[in-house]
Amino acid sequence: MKKKLSNIVLTGFRATGKSTLGRIIAQKLGYGFLDTDTEICRRFGATVAEIVTEHGWDIFRQAEAKLLSELCLVSGMIIATGGGAIEHLAQWQPLREVSYVVWLDADAGTIHSRVSTDPVSTHQRPRLSLASPSGKDEIDAMLRYRNPLYAAGSDLRLDTVGHTPEELAAGLCEVLELLREKENKA
Repeated sequence: MKKKLSNIVLTGFRATGKSTLGRIIAQKLGYGFLDTDTEICRRFGATVAEIVTEHGWDIFRQAEAKLLSELCLVSGMIIATGGGAIEHLAQWQPLREVSYVVWLDADAGTIHSRVSTDPVSTHQRPRLSLASPSGKDEIDAMLRYRNPLYAAGSDLRLDTVGHTPEELAAGLCEVLELLREKENKA
C-alpha cells in the first residue's frame, strides 16, 4: 500500500518537542494542527494531571484511544500525540495507514532535564507511576518499554537532542517535500 501524506503524526516521549515542532510544521506546510493532549483536556475541561487525579489513567487512555480513532477520518493535519498514544495498537495502525508518522526521539537524561525545567510538564502532567523512586528512573523504564513501539509504529525517527525546533522543522520539511514529489510521480 502506498503511504499517504494526508496527515503528519508526531510521536515520541514527553518533552521531545512534538507540540512545538508540530506548530512550526503546520504553519510551514499550511496544515491544521492538533495536539491530542490539548484536545482531551478541552473535552474534559481539565489538565492532564486533573483528569488523571479525578478519573485515573485508564479513563484518560480510553479518551486518547477514542480520539485516535476519530483522527483516522481527517486530513491535512499535523497531529502531535501524547507520549503514550503509541500504546493504542488497535487505533494506531489505522491512523498510520492515512498518515506519515515521525518519531521524535531523545535520551532519558535530556528528557528528564527538559521535563524538570518545563513549568507545563511539572504543573500539568502527572508522573506516570507513583512506584518510581525518581523521574529519571521512570523515564528510563518507560523508554525501554515504548522505544520498540515508537520504532515499529513510525516511518521516520528524528533525534531531537542538540537541534532547535527550527532546524528539525527545516529538515523534516525537506524530507516531506521529497516524499510528496515521490508520491506525485507514483
